[in-house]
Amino acid sequence: MAASTGATNGQPVAVEVGGVRYPSARSAAQALGIGYSAVTARCHDPRHLNYRWLGATPGRRQVHDPSTVRMGRDVAEPSRWAFDGCVRRAPVVDTNFDPPRLVRRVGWVGCMTCGRPHWSDDVARARMCVECGGAGGWPVGARPDGDH
Repeated sequence: MAASTGATNGQPVAVEVGGVRYPSARSAAQALGIGYSAVTARCHDPRHLNYRWLGATPGRRQVHDPSTVRMGRDVAEPSRWAFDGCVRRAPVVDTNFDPPRLVRRVGWVGCMTCGRPHWSDDVARARMCVECGGAGGWPVGARPDGDH
């Protein structure tokens, strides 16, 4: 119903009933236990002096903008860098949250079994290289085809 919202922005309209202000006609109807259309009609009827239509609630209506939607964004994962002696750790963040949420950390780590450094997509969980039976990356100098 066009009379229940602001003329152009779709915001709910505040109403005052008996000196009590409600943020919308719908919330006033729920509080009073009467129908929404009854509150709207009484606000526009000069016979009901204690029902007042206060106009649109301040503030602009949020318009859907795909660039500001925080659902379905990719995880910000840094690219692999050259071997640095297992010093640097880079965060992988999920930008679907505000502020962005830390998912895991990536970097070079030494294998817990053989000690050789390898690239790990999660330095806290993947701490053994593939050759030792872990889920980590291939050690420095190892080749996936079996030749060393």
